[in-house]
Amino acid sequence: MAVVDDKRQDMGSRSDNDGVSIADRIVGSWELVDYSTTSDTGKVGYPLGPEASGLIIYSADGFMSAQIMRPDRTLYRSPNVHSGEMSERSDAAGGYLAYSGPYRVDEGNSVVWHEMAVSLYPNWIGDIQKRFVRFAGDHMTLSSDPLVFRTTTLSPALVWRRTTPGTGRAAS
Repeated sequence: MAVVDDKRQDMGSRSDNDGVSIADRIVGSWELVDYSTTSDTGKVGYPLGPEASGLIIYSADGFMSAQIMRPDRTLYRSPNVHSGEMSERSDAAGGYLAYSGPYRVDEGNSVVWHEMAVSLYPNWIGDIQKRFVRFAGDHMTLSSDPLVFRTTTLSPALVWRRTTPGTGRAAS
């Protein structure tokens, strides 16, 4: 089971599915359904396009890995993974978000904390980020506090669907 903050003992375990804790529900593999941002004016945007795909995996021993991509990235001309042209590498990285590391759950506040041990975006390495967690059936929504970019405030939300065990495909 995931590492759980001490607040769980003080505040009791809060869940939204027949008494099952977030720490228990989150473990497993999830396929991306939607990755969007909503601005303070209500405009919806898609940072990696409306067809973004991805996986997030939470292990029972307290580690997570998130991989999200824009599916229409340019293929490398070279068959060698490390030999792409600079423009190919730039396009590939610009259309991809990836990080992994330990995670912990704060049941009382419905939050999961992601620690970036490794990240495609080097500025995140060593960072710890808060994600609010909501469940609805086989869907999980992760969101963060609003982000301010210049004069715009964006609220990101990622909707995930639990994958079917052994298939790597979302449950139907």
